[in-house]
Amino acid sequence: MLVTAKGLILANGAALALAAAWLASLVVPYDRAVRVRNAFLLRRGSESDVDWTPDAVPRDFRVEHLPAPRDIAAAVEREGVRDIEGDWPRALALVTMLVRHAKQEGHARADLVTTYREIVAGGGSCADYVRVYLAAAHDVGLFCRQWGFSFDGFGGHGHTFVEVFDRDRSQWSFIDVHNNVVALEEGSEVPLGAIAVRALLSARPSALRFVAAGPGRLAWAQPSKLLAYYQRGADEWYLLWGNDVISRDGRLGRWSHRLQSALARLPPFLALVTTRNEAAFARMLALRSRVRRAVATIAILVVALSAQLALPPR
Repeated sequence: MLVTAKGLILANGAALALAAAWLASLVVPYDRAVRVRNAFLLRRGSESDVDWTPDAVPRDFRVEHLPAPRDIAAAVEREGVRDIEGDWPRALALVTMLVRHAKQEGHARADLVTTYREIVAGGGSCADYVRVYLAAAHDVGLFCRQWGFSFDGFGGHGHTFVEVFDRDRSQWSFIDVHNNVVALEEGSEVPLGAIAVRALLSARPSALRFVAAGPGRLAWAQPSKLLAYYQRGADEWYLLWGNDVISRDGRLGRWSHRLQSALARLPPFLALVTTRNEAAFARMLALRSRVRRAVATIAILVVALSAQLALPPR
């Protein structure tokens, strides 16, 4: 039985439609697009990979060099944060500058200035608070890193917070900006760094204390519930490999930033891979492979279909 050129074109078109549907099933709706984004950004890491200071930043860590947006710099100026002595007091003052406005949850998914205005209006998510905080911290000469943890196998559902390098003590210090807390070990008043927090979550959670970073609302009225929240995500921590929130901001509108946050421009995510999360990490790599296969299949079918359509009719 002869297969006609028209039949081949129809078959190729049907295969292309199936491949496109396969890709769509992987990236739609928005939550799946975020998961795919994370799969492509995710890198394997360990605690030794994050054991560095601002004096010896890894060459591929994306460090911010641009000035903060005018609105954020003006807010910092009004608060007098630059006049405060010491990295840690300045870091806490920036938390207060933002948290005093908090009223309700909400995702801005917009440029930095719009996001800052959303926070001042009472909204903003943890990611919004962290982005604005990083920009404000850069404005006052603080070096910060952004951490996150997930509840869904590094897929995007989780929480994010910062770590500030305190030059007076020569160590990193954890701050959960959105929740307005810092972390201490029971019996000590010395702020803990992120790795120390993670270690206590796994080994001695009862020794970990979350205390207010400063005036303003506490997102969790009961510290035990915040501790339980952190314990849920203890096995899926990652470090964003860059603090360049200003450089990657651009002048985009709300919907452009929604797409950007789903698909592009973020630095890699360095996952702290252990035996407890190895399977989740492997699933993300498998997802990345499936998306690549779907895209490659579509590309091949498009080329084949274009060639078929270019042939002269018989």
